[in-house]
Amino acid sequence: MLEPPALKPPQTINLSTDREAIFLRADRLEGTGQKWIEASGNAELRTRRQTVLADWLRYDVETEEMWGKGNVTIRRGIDWITGPEAKFNRNTEIGFFTTPEFHVGENASRGTAKEILFKGPDLYEIKDASYTTCMAGNDDWYLRSADVDLDRSRLVGTARDATIYFKGAPILYSPYLSFPLSNERKSGFLTPVFGSTSSRGLEVLVPYYLNLAPNYDATLTPRVMTRRGLQLNGQFRYLFPDIAGETDVEFLPDSTTHTNRYALSWKHNEAFSAVPGLAGYLNLQKVSDDAYFTDLSDRLAITSQTNLPREGGIAYSRGPFSMLARMQTFQTLQDPNNPITPPYFREPQLLLNMDSVEWAGLDFAGTGEYVRFRQPALINANRLMLYPTVSQTRRGNAWFITGRAGLHMTHYDLEDSTAADTHINRVVPIVSVDSGLVFERDANFFGRAFVQTLEPRAYYVYIPFRQQSQIPAFDTAIDDFNFSQLFTENRYLGSDRIGDANQITVAATSRLLDPVSGEERLRVALGQRYYFENQRVTLTEAPRTANTSDVLLTAESKLSDFWTASGTYEVNVNQKQTQELDLGVRWQPAAGKVLNASYRYIRQQVDPSGNITQLKQVDFSGQWPIGNWSLIGRWNYSLVDGKTLEGVLGVEYNGGCWAFRIVGQRLTTATQQASSSVFAQFELNGLARLGTNPIDVLRRSVPGYLTVTDPSAQPAGAAAEYFPGF
Repeated sequence: MLEPPALKPPQTINLSTDREAIFLRADRLEGTGQKWIEASGNAELRTRRQTVLADWLRYDVETEEMWGKGNVTIRRGIDWITGPEAKFNRNTEIGFFTTPEFHVGENASRGTAKEILFKGPDLYEIKDASYTTCMAGNDDWYLRSADVDLDRSRLVGTARDATIYFKGAPILYSPYLSFPLSNERKSGFLTPVFGSTSSRGLEVLVPYYLNLAPNYDATLTPRVMTRRGLQLNGQFRYLFPDIAGETDVEFLPDSTTHTNRYALSWKHNEAFSAVPGLAGYLNLQKVSDDAYFTDLSDRLAITSQTNLPREGGIAYSRGPFSMLARMQTFQTLQDPNNPITPPYFREPQLLLNMDSVEWAGLDFAGTGEYVRFRQPALINANRLMLYPTVSQTRRGNAWFITGRAGLHMTHYDLEDSTAADTHINRVVPIVSVDSGLVFERDANFFGRAFVQTLEPRAYYVYIPFRQQSQIPAFDTAIDDFNFSQLFTENRYLGSDRIGDANQITVAATSRLLDPVSGEERLRVALGQRYYFENQRVTLTEAPRTANTSDVLLTAESKLSDFWTASGTYEVNVNQKQTQELDLGVRWQPAAGKVLNASYRYIRQQVDPSGNITQLKQVDFSGQWPIGNWSLIGRWNYSLVDGKTLEGVLGVEYNGGCWAFRIVGQRLTTATQQASSSVFAQFELNGLARLGTNPIDVLRRSVPGYLTVTDPSAQPAGAAAEYFPGF
């Protein structure tokens, strides 16, 4: 008597075809030679690329056609389809699947249909389809379409007669809708962007993306603004083995100003492979008027631009030698309430550099420059500079000392009929000695073990006085006084002033290091400069008469994985007053949870027009989840001016497979001008984002910000529920 089929050991057959091996297993198998096989009871057909499960399965060996009935499941990679009946030809990849449920693993989406037709390799036609990226059991949103084509080779889906439903209500209809099956690029309309600002009114952007080739693409974006008119934007990007670049063009017939306004930008980098080490670049930018960015941009970094570069150059490097030849001009955008002096053009500039080369126990280095400065409203000139140096370093396990000497030689040809001497030569010797010690010990703070260091350092500089007041300042400015500047030779940036010096810097740094990983948890540094002679060389500042500099104290800490803090304190000990104070702290206990606070005070600062002002600002920002909501905000306030420089307030809601965010922004775009904007966006995960895009604003304004749909802010393994085990 035969055993009941359910208790029989599974029967297996291995078939070999010209294409690949096939493994077939079931409770019961029958067939005719190598022509056909029928399997019933837990039937399973496996190949290298596919797995097919069914209650009953027939496989035609000669035609490679598979026909399954009852709980049929076809799985390929991380995609799978299940339903009552399917027929599929493995050779032509043509067949059908009745009333299936399908899952696309690339973006964790799922759907149902009346029928799926297999139209060939990686091509599917889905009839009367429903599609969503929501988890099983959740249909907050779904796409219904009479006909959907999926191209798995291009990872693109196309729906016709499509309606998007949210919470059971239709919110968008389109006779034709294209959507990605992954994050890969594809040609087509991108999600429209809607918004409203006080300076532009209601606005709508409809980008169209052209995926022209894997290494270059383009985007065309009409932008309708109710207070400005229709702006046309175009972007072209390209990337080749030795070439990369981007071109942007914007044009707007402005109905408010009744002028044609435009912006042009071309950035290009190229390495000339025929000559190793040779490269070139272009950076060309232009706008039609001074107020272009303040009227039409929402980003503080853009609205505060004053000088747009127009330059091109060629660079060459080989071994320790490098060279840069360039032409550099600028377009200066003027704020009528705060005009500035345009910078000099460099037409041309040739820079030469030799990195340190060792010979006979000494290190030789040098820099050289030729530049022609041109500015119609100022004195023009040619400048030739050469600065060779020689140094020697000795070091031990816990000490080092470096001696350095150089000769800074400069020649000027001034185009100034009023100058007593238009040919100026300046030769300045520069000598410095840098030395330091490093001590370490085991320490215990806050109940934790650390390695503590103590690193005293002394840095001496001698530069004799040379009369330089007759030399204009072409590209020279006073360097910011900070901790790194304590250990530089020249207190000026640029070559037009070489500050006289007979001084020594004394400083000490202490660090707390993790004894296992070596990670720095705390660094505190204290330093001050001592002068042996009064200052005689000046630029725009009053000469110093004190024999000591301000005292600088800096600290950076990461005492836990959640807390980070930093601060800089500069105090004038002679006048007993604070010159500068920067404090910042961040608490980030988890991804998507962050609070930032900072305070900045500068007693005197010089703005681009030469005015001396005081800076006092507070800056608070953060993101914090409350249930499915996330609150985001930033407040950057000037205490001196009594006004908000930038205010951002928004909320995000995480619906699991959808998100909603609304953000308001008030931005000071010029001295007496501010712009208010509202961004609202509705995101359907894996399908589209509808509305304006506040994400860039939030990422810039709130350090540590993450969208509520960012994978790093989601629980690990959430997508595993989509895929059953096989």
